[in-house]
Amino acid sequence: MAKVQFGLKNVHIAPITIGENNAVTYGTPFALPGAVSLSLSPSGDENVFYADDIRYYVIAGNGSYDGNMVIAMVTDKFATDILGYTKDTNNLLVESANVQPKQFAMTFEIQNDVSSRKYVFYNVSVSRADLSANTKEESVEVQTATLDISCTGAVDTGYVRAYTTDDTPATVINAWDTAIQLPT
Repeated sequence: MAKVQFGLKNVHIAPITIGENNAVTYGTPFALPGAVSLSLSPSGDENVFYADDIRYYVIAGNGSYDGNMVIAMVTDKFATDILGYTKDTNNLLVESANVQPKQFAMTFEIQNDVSSRKYVFYNVSVSRADLSANTKEESVEVQTATLDISCTGAVDTGYVRAYTTDDTPATVINAWDTAIQLPT
């Protein structure tokens, strides 16, 4: 059994298509290289019903996870497939004020002291990345891009996330980055 975790790698993005009756189809995952950090916190309100002078019933919301992911830089594929940029005839990537980012599923791997654990979030929304740059001085400081993300339940199943365990079959683990794994 693992005692600690460290490291973040193998981030993959799978665009989502929402069809008739809110049926979700996951596209083929593609790599988003350069993951630096991922920080997600649960969000959702706790509703308390009081009766008999006590906390009679408590409903904890499990609405989403909100936070950010820092990456080395936004890739052209992520910009076009998720952020909705278009490539013109001069191969310029063009951002339009009239296009909203697409929803996607996201998989990634966190190493631990025994092996690693693979995660999937089934419905992720992202805001545009920040843009920053600094002049080069005596030493070079690498600039990163921060993506604000929100992970909610898939519209068809309500699944928010899943992750592997020590007992997950090798066939599932080996296919993790090639197709979105759904609970059976």
